[in-house]
Amino acid sequence: MSKLSFISHCVAYYAEHIGQNNTDIYELFKREGVIDFLVSDYDDLHGMGMEYLMQMIDDFLGRKRGIPKCNQTGSHALVRAILVPEIDRLISEKYKISEMEALDKFYTSSTGASFSDDETGLYGQSALHIFGLYLEEMGDKLEQEER
Repeated sequence: MSKLSFISHCVAYYAEHIGQNNTDIYELFKREGVIDFLVSDYDDLHGMGMEYLMQMIDDFLGRKRGIPKCNQTGSHALVRAILVPEIDRLISEKYKISEMEALDKFYTSSTGASFSDDETGLYGQSALHIFGLYLEEMGDKLEQEER
């Protein structure tokens, strides 16, 4: 598993773990240094079970034990975790930026926020379709900036 895939899996599973959306969790991970921790300790962490890893992230973030997990039925965390690296690769190639920059741009975009919301159903679309939506969003932003 690549570091990028590992990060996207952690974001998706932690979002499910505490009942938040992927975009909010990505921002939390970025703000609190979890992404740096996951990258720097990748060799030690990537083989761990998700339950143990979620507890480790809880501890890293200083969450108190006993906070109930959100075990939503029909969660699409795994689907999202599989799609994000492909979307990220497409963004990285299109804009000639690093995968980490592309990951940041996607998770902080409106498309990324919609993707993390089960109500939109974007988790059921292809990575290429979601990438197309992202490109439309970026095109709209450029048009607005030019005005």
